[in-house]
Amino acid sequence: MLLARFLKANRRARLHLTEADQGIDLLIEGIEAEGLAAAEAITAFCQRHGVARLSIDNGLGPETRWEPEPVTITLAGIPVPMPHNSFLQATREGEAALVAAVRESVGQAGTIADLFSGLGTFALALPGRVYAGEAARDAILSLKAAGARAGRTLFADHRDLFRRPLTTAECDRFEAIVLDPPRAGAREQVLQLAAAKTPIIAYVSCNPGTFARDAEILCKGGYTLEWVQPVGQFRWSTHVELAARFVR
Repeated sequence: MLLARFLKANRRARLHLTEADQGIDLLIEGIEAEGLAAAEAITAFCQRHGVARLSIDNGLGPETRWEPEPVTITLAGIPVPMPHNSFLQATREGEAALVAAVRESVGQAGTIADLFSGLGTFALALPGRVYAGEAARDAILSLKAAGARAGRTLFADHRDLFRRPLTTAECDRFEAIVLDPPRAGAREQVLQLAAAKTPIIAYVSCNPGTFARDAEILCKGGYTLEWVQPVGQFRWSTHVELAARFVR
């Protein structure tokens, strides 16, 4: 086994597996595999098991050791280049439920902002003109490239929404705004949104606690929480995802 060969005694390794379009994308942390013999062993392992990409991270960031063709992940029917450590929904079923909830929330809005957009799980599935804001540079570049190839009307912006949230005036330009922040929530962005005139907010959260905090800010700003839909997509876990719709 690959780990048995390269993992030092009394050391631990961490494995991250993602189901990409081409097969399994495998990232291993905590092993050292240098030299020609190591490269040959990695190649043989990947060929034998049909691995789409194998990368090793020794603390300085992932280094690709095997990738016979560029790895992609299909979102809304569009293949998107997949950088290392990309944020994705946990399951395809959960992703489909959340996308359906967000599409129901925004309806036929013509101008939409997708904030904390990642690779475009929601941005690529939305109608109309879409602005996508995301702090992860590799992710937003992948989304921009995929959107251009698919002929989508999409503006992808590399922007840290914690340090530089959309201002209230910027929010007012959109008929609907989608939020899908990390577990910390989106307090800085929500404070700007609470004073905005945007008629619809679709909020996707993996942390009910920070969602409740942000929902309170929006409601105090004049929004009404119309509905909340839980999505139990975290297998073997008590964690829950949710989607919600706010209107004004």
